[in-house]
Amino acid sequence: MKVVKIGGSLLRTPGDFLKAAQFVAGMGDVIVVVSAVKGVTDMLIELERTRSYLLLEEIYHRHLSIARALSVENSVVPLLKELESSLSARGPWVRDHFASFGERLSATMLHAVLRKMSIDAGLYIAPIVTDNTYGSARPLRLEGRDEMTRGGVAVVTGFIGRDGEGRFTTLGRGGSDYTATYIGREVGARKVTLVTDAPGVMTADPREVPEAYLLSMMSIYEAIEAANVGAKNFHPKTFTPALESGMAVEVRNYHSRGTLIAPIHPPPPFKIVTKCGRGSCVVGLAVEELTKLGAVTLSRYSAKLDIPPPQVHEYIVKPYFKKGTS
Repeated sequence: MKVVKIGGSLLRTPGDFLKAAQFVAGMGDVIVVVSAVKGVTDMLIELERTRSYLLLEEIYHRHLSIARALSVENSVVPLLKELESSLSARGPWVRDHFASFGERLSATMLHAVLRKMSIDAGLYIAPIVTDNTYGSARPLRLEGRDEMTRGGVAVVTGFIGRDGEGRFTTLGRGGSDYTATYIGREVGARKVTLVTDAPGVMTADPREVPEAYLLSMMSIYEAIEAANVGAKNFHPKTFTPALESGMAVEVRNYHSRGTLIAPIHPPPPFKIVTKCGRGSCVVGLAVEELTKLGAVTLSRYSAKLDIPPPQVHEYIVKPYFKKGTS
């Protein structure tokens, strides 16, 4: 069974939802994990803090404008009314409850669009049962696995689960990636695909290093270290299910070949450089060699140098890539 996550950066406009639906429709039997519309989770957390009707109206308008353009308005109105009624709620679970609406709204809209396209699609709201550590809940089990894998498209909310009392929980920021890999492990997927607005994992932040290259492969161990030093905003636990099951994780956009992350050790020896304070953190299989240049080893696969990222990329990472590599 294929498992794909659609990132929130790809869900901003009605056209984005149509593009996502068309991409999903071409994949056959697939489980699709959906993130909230870009920026909405922050708005919902602020709404819980302020209980501002002006902010509520902004969230209303943003989703209704998308839904109306897609002719699926009726699918989201009940959720928006539920959000409004939640303004009087109090308790340790309330912040997660507010945050849950982002994924619930986006998944509901994508599901409705797929159904309008006559795609056999089911909607699964928070099928992961978790503990009640609100804000950073731990998954315990996946409900509805047999239904999700029966065929067709299963649209699943990312980022959120439910505790034993049925209250919504969240897995931490970036938790949609973790949702996808957790579900992938539970359904026996060989690969989980994380679809973002980037072509894959780059050797550096293109805003700092315009000539950054796209990595075709990297090890899970390197990806974990990249997350630890801030090179990629993965949930800290994204790769745990992959390590436990041996499955691969692919990071890509709609059009690129992307980056395959697997329990392998592919070249080159130095893969990623990112800004760390006034210097750089380097991720790769051979970072221990950088101690000869005065680097401080952070772990088996990462080290820190007191040199800016552009220079580190130019003299340490770039030499291993042929001109024109992408």
